[in-house]
Amino acid sequence: MSNSGLTAPGARDSLSAMSAPLSRGGLLWSGQHWIAYLRRPGREDHTGMVSLYRGDTSPAGAGTAAFVEIPGGGGFTGLCTDNRDFAEFVRQTQVVPTSPFDRGMDVVDAQLSAGGDIRTEPTWEIVAGGRRIAASWRDLDPPLVGPPTAHPRIVFTVLVFAGGGSIELDGRDVGGEAYPRDTWARTLGRPRSSCCFALAETMIAEDG
Repeated sequence: MSNSGLTAPGARDSLSAMSAPLSRGGLLWSGQHWIAYLRRPGREDHTGMVSLYRGDTSPAGAGTAAFVEIPGGGGFTGLCTDNRDFAEFVRQTQVVPTSPFDRGMDVVDAQLSAGGDIRTEPTWEIVAGGRRIAASWRDLDPPLVGPPTAHPRIVFTVLVFAGGGSIELDGRDVGGEAYPRDTWARTLGRPRSSCCFALAETMIAEDG
């Protein structure tokens, strides 16, 4: 049964005004961010990198976009997506000067699907340009709920670090291992794993 008749004229505006101070700002996007960066022990170069964004809401709507870089002969590089507008939104708002990914990376239409058990070993599969990329995360730490974030406009996240992970290209494991990333030290006090994922990541607009 509708309750629209129960709200007095002007009450909706009053309620909006009352709730405004409770908000951290205008919503830019909310969703998930999955990271898998792998290296061989003692090396600085990566055997494979996946940075995947699953947007539940954004100015470009919902969608999934993944930066993928697997070097070497027969490797793969591309910004894979099921929503090109969302991929461009991610490129413009999430890629910072220190990012390992090139802003000019080609966009590739793709099918992206989550799998596995998010409690123990979640996975993502990306099918793009006739290639298949599969990433997995394992040995999961307990979630960090609402920890300090690397970006001042990310106001909330549920952050899960993984002790290990893998990336496959066309069924071939690219090799490498998770490693401690210094980038986490600034916000979390020490380096943390290069394989992790953020759930319920929420970012506000610059203008609030």
